[in-house]
Amino acid sequence: MDNSKTRYKFTSIKDLMQKVLHQNKLDKGMNLVLVSDAWRNVMGEGVWTYTSDIKLHNGILTVSLRSSTIREEHSYRKDEIIVMLNAFLKTDLVKKIRLV
Repeated sequence: MDNSKTRYKFTSIKDLMQKVLHQNKLDKGMNLVLVSDAWRNVMGEGVWTYTSDIKLHNGILTVSLRSSTIREEHSYRKDEIIVMLNAFLKTDLVKKIRLV
């Protein structure tokens, strides 16, 4: 009679999804989707309508805005925006913001 017990390692679905995304090199694209959603929710529909492009590379979020007024107004709030975005994302994904 075999007295050995099979041990199973249980993994949360969140950890499993992160592993699958990383193994398939999809984590960068997923991070961009998450940051885009965070930008829309944190900044509101008013700013979102003037947002033409969002890129995330090495923690630097580059946001293209079609309005120079909105770009100038928010350039003074970059640190505050980073805190709000990371709080929404529940991770420190955004280190710096470039508004272009």
